[in-house]
Amino acid sequence: MKRSVPAACCATLLILLTSCGGGSSDTGTAETPTGTTGTTGTSTGTGTGASSSTLITLDHGGFTLQYDCSAHTAMRYEYTLDVDTGSAARPSAFTLDPDLPAGCAQQTSTSSYASVMPGWDRGHLVTSNHMDASAALIARANHMSNIVPQVSTFNQGIWLDAENVAECHRDLAPVQVVGGVVYDDISNDHFVSSHGIRTPDWFWKVIVTTDTSGATRAIAWFIPNRPMLNTLDSYLVSIEALEQQVGADRVGLGTLPLAVRQSKPASTWALPAGCGLG
Repeated sequence: MKRSVPAACCATLLILLTSCGGGSSDTGTAETPTGTTGTTGTSTGTGTGASSSTLITLDHGGFTLQYDCSAHTAMRYEYTLDVDTGSAARPSAFTLDPDLPAGCAQQTSTSSYASVMPGWDRGHLVTSNHMDASAALIARANHMSNIVPQVSTFNQGIWLDAENVAECHRDLAPVQVVGGVVYDDISNDHFVSSHGIRTPDWFWKVIVTTDTSGATRAIAWFIPNRPMLNTLDSYLVSIEALEQQVGADRVGLGTLPLAVRQSKPASTWALPAGCGLG
């Protein structure tokens, strides 16, 4: 059965979304993995190794993934951003993740999803532009453990808009970004045979920061992975409502004040004047 979703998530009005930075079209190439063991990321799970049913935490230095070895996908991601000083270029190739422990399965191919089904991108969970502090870090953001199938117009439109909110507000105060995916519909699982991964049906993202007075504030979205979506405002939810959708443990923000978790901004935060999206 499908999950109940906020009424706002049913909007399917077509709009033109202008992209000025952050995410991009899926133009990267596939690369044959070397099979070497990575030395920069660490993983923790239950027991001494990851079995096919183990949910592990994969620490890539600048971001962490809660990774489901049996589903070959990250279920949750988290990272914190400070003032943007990075300029490392995004790699042209996608790679399998050498830091996953033995026995933890991942996608079987780095090839584009569009080669199987046109109109789909290799979409980042952790935004590559947010990981441009070093070449090594942005390369880890291009591992397939951080990549899932996204509708191209979703990836290059509304998802990019959400990425840009964090990218701009990081220059005002430190920003915590938490997000993840929800799988609840098999009808769009086009890439199981080719890549070994189902297609996420919902994406959620929370941004936590402080205002000019130092008070904590947060914004959250719950967005369907579909074309022809409305603006970000249509998918705003409170953290408390998001917890009801995906589980409070999965969201992992229970230490925030209740008032912050119950609040929902009237509209998506405006991008500060002069924000650079590079």
